[in-house]
Amino acid sequence: MSKKLLIPLSLALVLTLLVGGVALAQGVGPKAEKAVQATKIAKMVGGAGPLGGLGGNWEIFDAVAAALKLTPAQLFEQLHSGKTLQEIATAQGVEMQAVKDAVKAARQTKATAAIQKALDKGKITKEQADWMRKGLDNGWRWPPKLPLKHR
Repeated sequence: MSKKLLIPLSLALVLTLLVGGVALAQGVGPKAEKAVQATKIAKMVGGAGPLGGLGGNWEIFDAVAAALKLTPAQLFEQLHSGKTLQEIATAQGVEMQAVKDAVKAARQTKATAAIQKALDKGKITKEQADWMRKGLDNGWRWPPKLPLKHR
């Protein structure tokens, strides 16, 4: 390798190590902390994605806001300022169990509507719908793994 090529490559390597080392030394930043908080909320409301596993789930976010005596915009603002759900609940004088109960009720309402919609469209039988509703009443997680009738 020629000296002309070796010097720029060495400088590039040193700069890469220096920049990478500084980035690693800074630890977890605010963006990473917000991502962790979003993951915690997603788990609480029931699944993947920013608002849970039933898709969309603005109803659940709205239910959390209502339980915390906030508008959805106020809740969104406080979460994005870096506060945890627990910190917001404490500041609002609300027990976390009340928030969890609101999430459960919203999920059940959404699941019940989804079951009825599937029944109305003929995607499931009345027996399957009844079985799913019974499961919801017994606290089973949504959505259940049930083969749907094909049309």
